[in-house]
Amino acid sequence: MQIAAFGYAPYRLFWVGQLASNIGSWMQLVATGWLVLQLTDSPAALGLNAAFQAVPILLCSVIGGVFADRFDRYRLMLGAQLAQLVPDLTLASLVLTGRVQVWHIYLYSLTNATIRGLSTPARQAFVPSLVPRAALLSAIALNSILWQGAAVVGPTVAGVVLAAWGLPANFLLNVASDLVNVAALLRIPVRDAKRPAIGSPWRRLAEGLAYAGREPPVRLLLFAVAVTSLLGRSYTQLMPVFARDVLDVGPRGLGLLLTMPAVGTILVALALAVTPLQHKGRWLLATMALLSVALAGFALSRLFLVSLAELVLVGASATAATTLTNTLLQEHVSDPLRGRVMGFYMAATQGAAPLGALPSGVLAEVLGAPLAVALGAGLLFACTLVLAARTPTLRALD
Repeated sequence: MQIAAFGYAPYRLFWVGQLASNIGSWMQLVATGWLVLQLTDSPAALGLNAAFQAVPILLCSVIGGVFADRFDRYRLMLGAQLAQLVPDLTLASLVLTGRVQVWHIYLYSLTNATIRGLSTPARQAFVPSLVPRAALLSAIALNSILWQGAAVVGPTVAGVVLAAWGLPANFLLNVASDLVNVAALLRIPVRDAKRPAIGSPWRRLAEGLAYAGREPPVRLLLFAVAVTSLLGRSYTQLMPVFARDVLDVGPRGLGLLLTMPAVGTILVALALAVTPLQHKGRWLLATMALLSVALAGFALSRLFLVSLAELVLVGASATAATTLTNTLLQEHVSDPLRGRVMGFYMAATQGAAPLGALPSGVLAEVLGAPLAVALGAGLLFACTLVLAARTPTLRALD
């Protein structure tokens, strides 16, 4: 099995550094969710913490897209990673000294989301400069592993570390992962195209919005990925509730619940990385429908092993949908507009999912977590049917 993107050393360095950083982030995500639940004993608090991540990402990803089309993308990535060390070290110190309060976590989520929002479009737009066009689908598919795939290691280790050494160790290991990513970025040969800094940032943002609005493929793809993220990925923030109250499996079970979607992610990402795929638009709609069915199955399950199997399918279908969307967008957009379109894409993926967690958390408080997740799955299936019936442009994309 030959993976095209790994044949290029700059991409390998980029991928390894991002993987290390994301493993640390997943470990901290598990520990933070457990800590919020300990401090508040409230599912709504988990949703509120997710909302503090959503708003900055929604706003800052769009601004970050303008930056990515105006400034050096490599320096934006490196600077953001160095800046991330400050809030990570601060939160680790608060947890280590036992002084952490829930508002500290909310403030951390706001800061972390702002940094991510401003830098992720540059990271996404930088990928085509690391590999030739023929290896672009392979690189984007492998990028899918970087977040969900890191969960194969991150949550499992986090659960063990949480049970053996407590919360502080997870936060300290996250700081170590930041340093690994910085070291990897410093070794990448910089080959970033120069972009003229003309026009005000607001004018360039308006230009990007006008382009996304008038191009049917771009508009439909952004809507599809926003719906998928809003309704199909917000369940992650409720995992501590499923682990403690629904399935009664504790911290180690929580790690496995968060790991299983990543198993599906890795399987489908590797398949897309090595297999040419035709009729990508039809596959996109099919994977959105499959995601809604698998998510409903997880919500209805009360058996731990069945829930784990359903989550593998959830991770595979969600990753396939977002990877296909990203690939189609990268292929349709020219480089001068790539950063802004990737900013809109990141706002839809990383911003919509935690934003959807707020109403899910409130519904879970009133109706229970299983019913809240099942309702989201039903809405996603309805939206998919509407897209399939009324948008032939999306079905025809390849």
